[in-house]
Amino acid sequence: MLKRLGCLAAAGLLMVSLSACGGQMGQLETLEVPSSGVTESTAAPSGFEDNLAGLCKYMESNQAVIGERVEMSYKEIGAIGGFRYLFKFDGSTVQAEFYEFDLNNLDEKATACLDSVKEKGFFTLLGNDAPSILQGKYLMVYTDSDTDEANSAQRKKVETLFQDFKP
Repeated sequence: MLKRLGCLAAAGLLMVSLSACGGQMGQLETLEVPSSGVTESTAAPSGFEDNLAGLCKYMESNQAVIGERVEMSYKEIGAIGGFRYLFKFDGSTVQAEFYEFDLNNLDEKATACLDSVKEKGFFTLLGNDAPSILQGKYLMVYTDSDTDEANSAQRKKVETLFQDFKP
């Protein structure tokens, strides 16, 4: 009897957690674009601090990302900080991750990650390749499976903004 009650409770907990995950995906904010098709840049990098929080605020101000900034498990790649944004753009789910490294104090994980990105354009974590871009002490992973014209233009805009971040 206790075993059955335990199984029922576990099944109920599983259903609640799955429905919560499904509900959360429907609540993603949508990055809107003007009629020109690409969001406009408005903020210069010089107006932001040269740290991960400053980079995130710069990307938000230039409508490269939208939504809640969530802290990532950055130590697995040797970074000193990392944030992720998850949002909708042109009907597609986009994930943008930003990491900061202490270039004067890199551990083995950080060295391996950065060397891989410099050499191959991606790093591998848990068997998955993460296409990435480096800019100084910052690393960006931008994932959008939609490659139509609007999404490709937005990706290019985000990459350019990221490369231009030199406060």
